[in-house]
Amino acid sequence: MTFSTGERKNSYFLVSVVITSIIISIPIISNHFLHPEHYFHMAVHEAGFVLAIFLFTMTIIAYNKTKIRRMLFAAGAFLTLSITQLGYMIEKINTPGNMEIESVAEEHFDIGILIMTSLFAFGIFYKK
Repeated sequence: MTFSTGERKNSYFLVSVVITSIIISIPIISNHFLHPEHYFHMAVHEAGFVLAIFLFTMTIIAYNKTKIRRMLFAAGAFLTLSITQLGYMIEKINTPGNMEIESVAEEHFDIGILIMTSLFAFGIFYKK
């Protein structure tokens, strides 16, 4: 089994996407360092953001190789998840950790999760 140049190119691309998404999200979570009770919560959202970007990139690469339209629905789902995670982290930048207020970010996050799940399910059950 050989490792082709195209696969190596995709591997480098995936690594660069993950590193770039981590670097982009560092300024977003850096304001939470003043609130130690936020560390785990923001780490979960950070991991979700990086994972969603990684999976979005993987589905785009898979679509380019296979041209299966279902991959576009999965890509849309993962893109929605990454935008939702990013929006949530940006909204929570100036919120102290001990404040238990319902914010617009939480509603947007719930709506984003619903859209992501719907797109992903549609991609799974889509027949053509």
